[in-house]
Amino acid sequence: MTSTVYNMLNIGSALIVGSLGLVIAGVRISAQASTRHYRLARVYLSIAFVVLGVLKVAEVLIPKTSDDELTSCIALVVGAYQALCFTASLVLFISPRDASRPRLRLHFAVITLIGAVLILCQRQLEYVQFRYVLALCSLLYVCQLSYYTWLFVVCHRRFKAEMYAYYQEEDLNRQLRWISHTFYTSLAVGCLVFLSLSGVRLLDSVFIVIYTAFYIYLTVSFINYGQYVLTVMRAVEPAGEPEAAVEAVGAVAVPADEPAVKSLADTPVKWVSLSASLQEWVAEQRYLRSDVAVKDVAAELGTTIRKLNEYFSEVVGEDFVKWRIRLRLNHACRLLDSDPTRPILEVAHDAGFGDRSYFYRKFAEVEGMSVSEYKRKAMMRLASHVK
Repeated sequence: MTSTVYNMLNIGSALIVGSLGLVIAGVRISAQASTRHYRLARVYLSIAFVVLGVLKVAEVLIPKTSDDELTSCIALVVGAYQALCFTASLVLFISPRDASRPRLRLHFAVITLIGAVLILCQRQLEYVQFRYVLALCSLLYVCQLSYYTWLFVVCHRRFKAEMYAYYQEEDLNRQLRWISHTFYTSLAVGCLVFLSLSGVRLLDSVFIVIYTAFYIYLTVSFINYGQYVLTVMRAVEPAGEPEAAVEAVGAVAVPADEPAVKSLADTPVKWVSLSASLQEWVAEQRYLRSDVAVKDVAAELGTTIRKLNEYFSEVVGEDFVKWRIRLRLNHACRLLDSDPTRPILEVAHDAGFGDRSYFYRKFAEVEGMSVSEYKRKAMMRLASHVK
């Protein structure tokens, strides 16, 4: 590949990445305490995009005596900066306490120092001596990627546990799988930096195309995270346990086809107030909200998680989470019975499920048949009534 074509590819990629950086910088995020980490991640990603664009342009414009050597230096420096910024941004999404500013400043300073030494060695040392320095820096880069991978795995495992402990909904973790997918994709792109160290322009050009596509994907993922930020931050930075200060309200009739809430006449005296509140909660279909934690439900009902769990164990005979899932599935069945032509994704969303595959699995477990089979039977029932 000629130098002219390679340089044009570099400039084109730098312009695209720079434009994406402006897009991220321009994302509107409400200025409130719960979004501060999202706003900080926006800064880190914008810096990462700008650094890449500037360095890739510099690679083309700065006079040099050895194209391949300078390309290798810039590739490693850029890769190290990107690894830091991407990891910091994604860790901020799931475990803000592990991405403190002092720690990030230290990492940034170390990368800058090593990068300066590497480029200085490239300018001053003979080729053979420089290759030893480059090999050492490459090893340090591998160590950096390994450490960031370990850090992300630990944080992500804790994040999933915190999300489930707070919301007790597996569905939310499935919706947020793209965070781990984004990290491991960025890790793969980071490893491909070594294509630039091969000295083969064709391989380096392939790498440029790959990381440009990744930056587009990362931009979309960052913008997409906006719809989850409040939900996530409630779980990873929870407030104190709410007190039971809500006065219970009177009983309201529960739809006949819902999982039963024990009638007030059959409820032990100590649970009458909670049972009445729970019946109203069901009648108002508040169980269809997918991002409400169990402790928030308990607060709405005027009780605590401990007492709510005790009530379901003693009176209902089933834990709250499974009971709420059955409420949602019953609602989905009613939607399909009333209109079997409705798209399954729409039914899942209206029934409080954010992840279609999770909805499919739970529907089959509880109803004993697939959604598609239930939908087909609903169509047959509707057709027989029409006749």
